[in-house]
Amino acid sequence: MRILQIGVGGFGKNHLKAWTQLGMGRDLRVAEVRRETAMVECSKYNMRPEQVSADYRDFLPTADVVDIVTPTDSHYSLCLEALQAGKDVFVEKPMTLTSVEAEELVKVVRSEKRIIQVGYYYRFHPASRWIKEAIQSGLLGQLRYLSGNFAGFKRARTDVGVTHTDGIHFLDLFNWFVGRPPGEVWAVTRDHFHRGLEDFSIVLCTYPNGEITKVESGYIQPGKWMDKVVPSAWTSKEIFIVGSQATLEAAFETGEVKVHRVRHELRDQIWTAVHEGSHSPCVPTAGPIEQLCEEFQAFLGSVKTRQEPLANVMDSGFCLARLMETIYRSSQLKKAVEVDYRVTP
Repeated sequence: MRILQIGVGGFGKNHLKAWTQLGMGRDLRVAEVRRETAMVECSKYNMRPEQVSADYRDFLPTADVVDIVTPTDSHYSLCLEALQAGKDVFVEKPMTLTSVEAEELVKVVRSEKRIIQVGYYYRFHPASRWIKEAIQSGLLGQLRYLSGNFAGFKRARTDVGVTHTDGIHFLDLFNWFVGRPPGEVWAVTRDHFHRGLEDFSIVLCTYPNGEITKVESGYIQPGKWMDKVVPSAWTSKEIFIVGSQATLEAAFETGEVKVHRVRHELRDQIWTAVHEGSHSPCVPTAGPIEQLCEEFQAFLGSVKTRQEPLANVMDSGFCLARLMETIYRSSQLKKAVEVDYRVTP
């Protein structure tokens, strides 16, 4: 499998390490406009100079799949060119800046019978996998409330706001847990740095079956742990899920999951809180590279079988793009706004 990775910036270095850790280094080609910078990174994995170029078009014709790890505003054009060249694509989140761009990619994927997998690697965290199985098994009962805190006291990205950078991870994760996207959102954002991009947001979502989610993200809130991905960042990545039969909490930086057997029962006409103890299940731990390896293996599996990936062009591409636009609209209007997921013919 011949792989073309476009971009070796901050997170692109992790992609490079993951591909080589999977044993794909010999078949990997890397394109980065700062070729000398890319050469330094690639030399760590004994890659040859001819495997690196400043122009991705040098390698595109011979690639089987394309991995895009570039600034968000370049995702659409790179995805489109790769798809039209007959390549399957892995693209880091968010897939596109706008839902118009995302809708166009949906149509191209369908017409060309290609595959796009969007990079939401928290779906591949062992805690997320365990939680999804717990929800499906009925351990929590009916889902009622999902809350996520994705805070990182760190440098602010310059291409998109913090909701697009960090909050979107939990927005996608909660959609996966619930099994569908939300129908309505109510959002509050703030631009404390006066950049035209938000550095703090709280997003409330309501779902067709009554579930409510809240996702808080920001650059201004100090976290509890040193970030495993962003150097010098002080972060918290925690979720809290309430069901009719139990509640669980998970901290992604430590990998710890706790299950609280708590619920309410109607006793003598009073809804009474029932406590039956808590426990911490044995959940495997994994760092960012291990998660990326799992994610890449799932992508290559989809390429081989031609089955649509879970984080696909529609659910994790178009629907997330439309949701993000509605979040910003809600913040501007200062009210709840319904999300329209219709794709034009």
